[in-house]
Amino acid sequence: MLRADFKSLSSKTARPAMPRISSVKANQRKEEPKRLKIEHEVPASFADPQKNPYLDPNLGRHTKVEPRQRKHGKRFQFVRPGRYVEKADKLRAEAKVEQLKAEIKERAAKARLEEEVLDVNAIRPMEPPPIEWWDAPFLVGDTYGEANSDTSGFKLDGPESLISIYVQHPVPLQPPASITNNESAPSKIFLTQKERKKIRRQRRMEQQREHREKVMLGLLPPDQPKLRMSNFMRIMANQSVPDPTKLEAEVRKQVQARIEKHEAENRANKLTRQQKAEKHEAKAKSEETKGVVSVLFRVRNLKHPQHRYKVAVNARQLHLTGTALVCPDTSVILVEGAEKFIKTYKKLLLRRIDWTAAATISDVSQIQSQVDVLGGTDATDIDANANADVGADGSADIDNECHLVWQGQVQERRFKDFRIRDCPTETQAKNWLAGAGCEALWRVAKQFDPETSIPGLDPFL
Repeated sequence: MLRADFKSLSSKTARPAMPRISSVKANQRKEEPKRLKIEHEVPASFADPQKNPYLDPNLGRHTKVEPRQRKHGKRFQFVRPGRYVEKADKLRAEAKVEQLKAEIKERAAKARLEEEVLDVNAIRPMEPPPIEWWDAPFLVGDTYGEANSDTSGFKLDGPESLISIYVQHPVPLQPPASITNNESAPSKIFLTQKERKKIRRQRRMEQQREHREKVMLGLLPPDQPKLRMSNFMRIMANQSVPDPTKLEAEVRKQVQARIEKHEAENRANKLTRQQKAEKHEAKAKSEETKGVVSVLFRVRNLKHPQHRYKVAVNARQLHLTGTALVCPDTSVILVEGAEKFIKTYKKLLLRRIDWTAAATISDVSQIQSQVDVLGGTDATDIDANANADVGADGSADIDNECHLVWQGQVQERRFKDFRIRDCPTETQAKNWLAGAGCEALWRVAKQFDPETSIPGLDPFL
């Protein structure tokens, strides 16, 4: 009974069935737009201008008139990812290529490459030889045409042939640095200041301990007390001193004897002038075994007598060889030597020397007196007429500067000493460098532009 009543009640209160359609506008299907239909065809008299005075001739041949259809909005289209990025990169690459072309053209104009006349034979490639040198020992004739398809035209057997049952090993060449094959270069160990103090303290404590043990065994006599003016009263307190003045004089005598002994030991360990020179020379040779480095500088004006003196004297003191070519438009300094001394010389030219300083008559006389005292400096390094190009009022060349153009390692030295040479023309300067096989460095220095050079390059590394 209760179950029947419950069924009848639930049937009365149940919700009506809803249609299975989507109520969200985005999920509803879009209906196709209704196109307008043409009820009547256009009559033939419509295109006749005599019968239709309202016909516009600008319409042309479009005689069919249809009602205009309603335009629907364009659908949203996504742009392909990276489309505008690729377009921007392409524009930047084209702009960079144009900029590089302009820079190359400007650099060529500065170096006056267009004015140089090159010999046709200098750029014409050499004709290939009739037979290459590596094939000559294996061929019978003097040309490749004489070699037949069979083995009759080749030296494959016999005493004159290089082909044998033995293996030919190449001749080993020594490296530029003096490193033998049996012994590898030892790695240097550098201790900190704290570690050096600790090792010294331990070594002195060990020496004192050995000395005390020998004294205790009677092998050495006991040390005399180290009397000073500040402690002799405390040490001699237990002893009767009949004459304190005499004791004080004795203490002063011992203090002076210790000072003289210390100074004598220092003088004995001090090297003589000849020993210092030999030690410096041996150190320079040991540094050169690590490799020879060549450096090229460009200076706008090298006519200042003080600049010429510093460039020449420091090069000789640092065991550097090379040359300095002084031309009217520009000057070039080429030095070679050990890497350690090259680094010091670069700091001198790029940091310490003031290239904008003015020259006076007193500078020339002062430098000449230094040359007489030091000796060993060539008279051509300091030109007495070098100050003729400087004004009488001592005006300075504010645009003068020095730049590092090139640095690299060479196999051996190409100069015997360091000299400064005045070259009135660039041809003479090229000839000087051509004698040492460095003619290409003149063009490198001439084309160098500090504004377009590689930024961030540390010249002291």
